[in-house]
Amino acid sequence: MNRYSVLYGKREEEFQLSVDCQVNYVNAKPTKAIGDYKDEIIKALEKPVNSQSFYDLFKKEEKVAIVVSDYTRASYKFYQFIPVLLDQLNSLGISDQDISIIMSTGDHREQTREQHLLVVGEEVLNRVKLYDHDCMAEDMVDLGTTSRGTRVFMNRMICEADKVIITGGITYHLLAGFGGGRKSIAPGVSGYQTIQENHGLALKLQEGESLGCGCLEENPVSLDMTEITEMVKPDFLLNVVVNEKKEFIGIVAGHWHDAFIQGTKLVEEAFGIPIEEKGDVVIASSGGFPKDVQLYQSIKALDNAAYAVKEGGSIILVSECSDGPGPDSYLVWFEEDNYEAMQEALYKNFTMPGFVALRTAEIIKNNPVYLVSGLDKKLVEKVGMKPVNSVQEALVLIAEGEKIQNVQVMPYGSLTFPQS
Repeated sequence: MNRYSVLYGKREEEFQLSVDCQVNYVNAKPTKAIGDYKDEIIKALEKPVNSQSFYDLFKKEEKVAIVVSDYTRASYKFYQFIPVLLDQLNSLGISDQDISIIMSTGDHREQTREQHLLVVGEEVLNRVKLYDHDCMAEDMVDLGTTSRGTRVFMNRMICEADKVIITGGITYHLLAGFGGGRKSIAPGVSGYQTIQENHGLALKLQEGESLGCGCLEENPVSLDMTEITEMVKPDFLLNVVVNEKKEFIGIVAGHWHDAFIQGTKLVEEAFGIPIEEKGDVVIASSGGFPKDVQLYQSIKALDNAAYAVKEGGSIILVSECSDGPGPDSYLVWFEEDNYEAMQEALYKNFTMPGFVALRTAEIIKNNPVYLVSGLDKKLVEKVGMKPVNSVQEALVLIAEGEKIQNVQVMPYGSLTFPQS
């Protein structure tokens, strides 16, 4: 037997496979980490993509709103690069008192101070005002309607700032094609109705339209997000790309759309991984803490794993879920009788958690999913997965029904996108 391991929370989950078993690791391509990220950020600010230099764009005493992702995306290490951004604004005569951070929580819940600390760090919390976006706020600004019929309601602080900077990390995304860029605005700081109508386009695909990781040009959800963001016209973007070790491997800055597109190319180069053969079994970890704090967030890894498993093969999802299963708005969809009923209900009342639930159910319908987690077994069974205490236990159960000849191991399943 050969020994292997993947990350589970803050530890490693070990397992063994027969020496006769063909094992392939779906790993990110080797990339060089950025040595001096502060220097690299300043270079990007000086020579941004299709934009004025940062140092010419921002003026003394302007009120600046910086959009920052919520704690589920803390792996992008905002606590390292946001202080650099603040310092550069200070150098232009914009004081910390004139800067606000808006957490792009979308329709997620309000965060705790500990979660704020996890994202931006104590230095930033002590320097500038920080606010969680409230998608249900009564003072949203009505910006009109997109060409696809989405009513656009936007965070008032974003609309009233002199300048808006959007920050975040770029990665593959199961609905929007890629995370980062325009997603900081929609859904990040948009109203609830805007979020629902935008995401609802996923169930109304027209001929020639499609969804999925890496899909932008034919993706109505992404195109609508782009149109919404064009209404806001953010003044500047600073996005990062991180590897499986949470090291910066790419920093893009400049025009909110063009710099983002440049960043997606970096993601494709690093994390679009060709595989020769789909596996009888796929063992997928989200990459450990904080990527696997919720089952809801770990569906990114499950979705990617579905591209690496053969028809009828099994998926073992490794996710500690230390923060539980995720929002009730995700779990409630599993009260439906079956996949078809869920799909029908979602069409009538679209929500993003509902879409993630539908994708979960779709994968489980085609491939058994074993979940290694800290969740209650009845809850795991409620979402249609098979609860197990370890990867090894899952392998034993799978081997009772079939011979395991080919295993695809995805140590950082939320990052890597298998391409067969």
